[in-house]
Amino acid sequence: MSYKILIADDNGDTILQLRKLLKDDILDLQITQSCHNDIYTKALKIFPDIVLVFPKTLVRTGIESIMSLKQNKQTHNIPVLIITDYSPVVNIDRIFEYGIVDIIRKPFTREELLLRFEAAQNRKEFQHEIYKEHELLRELSIVAKKTANSVVIISSDGTIEWINEGFEKMYGFSYNEFKEKFEENIFNPDKNPKLFNAIQKCKNGYESVVYENKWNTKYETPIWIQTTLTPIFNEQNEIIKFVAIESDVSALKEVEERLEAKNQSLLTLTEHLEKSNQILEKQHVEIELQKQAIEEQKLKSDELLLNILPAEIANQLKKKGSAKSKQYKMVSILFTDFKDFSHLARTIPSQDLITELNTYFQKFDEIIEGHYIEKIKTIGDSYMCAGGLPLTNRSNPIDVTIAGLKIQKFIKEYAEEKKLKNEEAWQLRVGIHTGEVIAGVIGKKKFAYDIWGDAVNKAARMEQFGAIAKVNVSGDTYEFLKDYFDCTYRGKVEVKNNDELEMYYVNRLKPEFSDDPEGTEPNAEFLKILAKY
Repeated sequence: MSYKILIADDNGDTILQLRKLLKDDILDLQITQSCHNDIYTKALKIFPDIVLVFPKTLVRTGIESIMSLKQNKQTHNIPVLIITDYSPVVNIDRIFEYGIVDIIRKPFTREELLLRFEAAQNRKEFQHEIYKEHELLRELSIVAKKTANSVVIISSDGTIEWINEGFEKMYGFSYNEFKEKFEENIFNPDKNPKLFNAIQKCKNGYESVVYENKWNTKYETPIWIQTTLTPIFNEQNEIIKFVAIESDVSALKEVEERLEAKNQSLLTLTEHLEKSNQILEKQHVEIELQKQAIEEQKLKSDELLLNILPAEIANQLKKKGSAKSKQYKMVSILFTDFKDFSHLARTIPSQDLITELNTYFQKFDEIIEGHYIEKIKTIGDSYMCAGGLPLTNRSNPIDVTIAGLKIQKFIKEYAEEKKLKNEEAWQLRVGIHTGEVIAGVIGKKKFAYDIWGDAVNKAARMEQFGAIAKVNVSGDTYEFLKDYFDCTYRGKVEVKNNDELEMYYVNRLKPEFSDDPEGTEPNAEFLKILAKY
């Protein structure tokens, strides 16, 4: 497989890393180097599969070069990714405006590179599919304009917005002539009851309505028109337009009249055929709507899948229909639990209780998001998350502990706000343990990503035997923290089944590694240390 990479503003180290990490997966790897103001011209020469830039690329000339890339039809599909270290040195909101589609955090691994590259290529293919759909819609608009049938678009308040050439051929009137002569009466329930009734049926839930009317053309020629009226809804399920597709069925009506005059016994058969035709037309419209609904549901399912499962697991499920369980040697699990939640549940109205609990859990989600931590689940008032999976890293004991300190800091600050309002403050226990787990997806319909193992049980014990406003960690976790955090040894604490576990309270980051008085924010020196993990 041949793969071209254009990399801007690199001192050579990243190129060496890329060659080393990807040599076994990409046999023909071509890497071209450029400076930030040369990205666009180099891309036009080699047409790379992907462009990699750095934060120092985001100067005026670099941004202009990237945006030129995105404005050119030949190169706009080439994905641009930024490589950055652990610290948030770039404005995340702005970089996507420049045309950058993804971020690769340093230090990166082979698995992360391949995952990011694959995601970028999938996004590129998705954009190509959107382009093809746009071309298809353009062709459909031409068909609607040129078809022999009349096509009319009607606004929800009952005005004609657009007609095709088939309408003018059928009625003999131009758009302006028809509106001037008939628009005042065409939506009048007394003058045109069939159209009025059809609109009312659509408003009452009909997906489409078919009816026939007799009409005189501009040249006073009587014609029979069969109309299929279909409502168009917005996302709020409100009707915003009606589409009327009309056919000249005068010839069919003449045949029906001759047959009726010749033999009344054929009337039942004629009516049956007419109803069957209407049913078939309605079924055709329903099938098209169902196709659209299925496609929309697929998009929603994909979005939902990424919301409830890690991206790596979601991709496995979509590609293979299943995701294999995986064993992880080093994972840090965090449990939280509110003190006296049963008492709170009895004293606070249920809706207020759920709203308040959601406030806490949303904040927990926000805190762990920036620390490479995966939310596993909530069980009642208990919150569970883990670091070091599905993408492995060696910094997860530190990442999870910092998140635990930030959670307790938030609980303290929020409690002070509640006390000022004379409201009861909630109190929290946090427990962390580092160990080996198995992770995978369970269930067939309401599936969930979960983890199992003795390490999970020990993490739960850390929370159960912890203290309010404290972060309680096991001896195994402490071994990863002791050089960087101020901790208090609790000794061996007896837990379930007469087992004894070593426990420590983590008080804060050591002052020389923290950037705030509470010791929850790593300083620049500590971030450099963390980047080496």
